[in-house]
Amino acid sequence: MSRRRRVLACCLLAILVVPASQADEGERARSYSFGLPWAGELAGGVLVPAEGTRFFTWDPIRRRSPNRPERRWGNDRLVRTVLHVLDRYARAHPDAARVGIGDLSRPAGGPFGPKHASHQNGLDVDVYYPRRDRRERAADRASQVDRRLAQDLVDRFLRAGAQKIFVGPNVQLSGPRRVVQILPMHDNHLHVRIAPDRHVEMLGRSMLGRPIRAWRIGNPAAERTLLVVGCIHGTECAGTAVTKRLLTGAAPAEAEVWVVPNLNPDGLTLRVRQNGRGVDLNRNFPSEWRAIGTRWDPQYSGPRSRSERETRIAVRLVERLRPAATIWFHQPQDLVRAWGPSIATGRRYARLAGMRYRSLRWPRGTAPNWQNHRFPRMSSFVVELPAGKLSARRADRHAGAVLALAGD
Repeated sequence: MSRRRRVLACCLLAILVVPASQADEGERARSYSFGLPWAGELAGGVLVPAEGTRFFTWDPIRRRSPNRPERRWGNDRLVRTVLHVLDRYARAHPDAARVGIGDLSRPAGGPFGPKHASHQNGLDVDVYYPRRDRRERAADRASQVDRRLAQDLVDRFLRAGAQKIFVGPNVQLSGPRRVVQILPMHDNHLHVRIAPDRHVEMLGRSMLGRPIRAWRIGNPAAERTLLVVGCIHGTECAGTAVTKRLLTGAAPAEAEVWVVPNLNPDGLTLRVRQNGRGVDLNRNFPSEWRAIGTRWDPQYSGPRSRSERETRIAVRLVERLRPAATIWFHQPQDLVRAWGPSIATGRRYARLAGMRYRSLRWPRGTAPNWQNHRFPRMSSFVVELPAGKLSARRADRHAGAVLALAGD
C-alpha cells in the first residue's frame, strides 16, 4: 500500500459526521483534500445536514429535497465557508427564502458519477440561485432566478476567498474574470470551489543551511493577516507546540495566518540561544540597533543590523505580508509583553490565553521594536511562555487565542 493510501486509510477512520445543530454553528473538524478537484480524494470529511435554518439541500438527479447523504460530504473548511456565507446572506436578507445547497463530494471523494467531472476532493459545492417566487427548489430556467440575490451570493463567496465560481451563461452574473467564469449547464446554480487551506513556502536557509519554512493557513482572500513565529531563540522553542496546533487544527475562515514554526533551526539543533554564528537574532533587527557583546554572548547583536540570513528572511516576510498582528513566542517569563501601538492587542491576547500582561518597552534591535516602528498601525508583541515543555492544554489555549485574534 502506498504511503498516501495508508495516510488516507488512517484519516478515514476519523471521519466526522456533524449533527445539524453543530454544523449550523460551524463546528470545527479537520479534513484532508488530496489531489485535484477532478482527480482527488477526501479524508476526514464533514457531512452537511439535510437542512438548516439558513439552507435546504437539493438532489439534482431526483429533483427533490433533501439531497442524499452520500452526496453531501465536504472539506471542513468548505462547509464552514458555505455556512458562514449563508448566515451573512440570511442576515442581510431576512425575508428571503432559504438557499439551496446541492452536491459537494462523496464521503471519501473520488469520481462522483453523473453530472460532475469534478467534486472529487471536497473543495467544490453547488449552491442554487434564489428564485424570484421564493420556492425552495432549483430553478427550471434562468428567468426564474432572482438575479439581485444571486449576485449578492456571488459577491459574498468572492469575499470569502472562493478560488473559482462557475455561473450560467444566461443569468447575467459578474465578478473578476479570473474567478467568476461562465459555464454551460449552470443557469440554476453556481459552482463554488475553494483553495486548499494550507500552503507551505520555503522562505530561505539559515546561516548553516537549514531550511526555514512558513505555512499559510486560512483564507487567502481575507483582508486580515496574522504572523506567528514559534521560535527565534534556540533554547526557547516551546512556542512550536502552539504552531503545531495551528497547523493540525482547523484553519480560520475569516483571516489568513502565516506560521513560521522556527526561525532559528541552527540554534535549536545546537541547543543555544543564538543562531549558528553565535548571534542573538532578536538583537539583530534594524530599529535602534547597536553593537552589543561579542560572538556567542547571550545578546550579541551581530556585526551590523540585518547581518544574519534569518533576520533578513523575517524582515522580507513582514514587509511582504504587512500582518495586522505578529506574535513572537519566547520563554521563560510566563507573561505577555507589548509596547506602543501593540499594547491593546497584547492585552487582548493575554486575556484570551489566560496570562499575565505587562507593558514593557522593546529592547534595542528586537523584531517587535523594528515592526512597531516600521509599521506603527500594526501590532507586534511577545508571548513569554513558562520554562519547560508546554502542556497540550496550554498549547490548545494559545492556538485558540491566535484564532480569536484572527477573527477580530
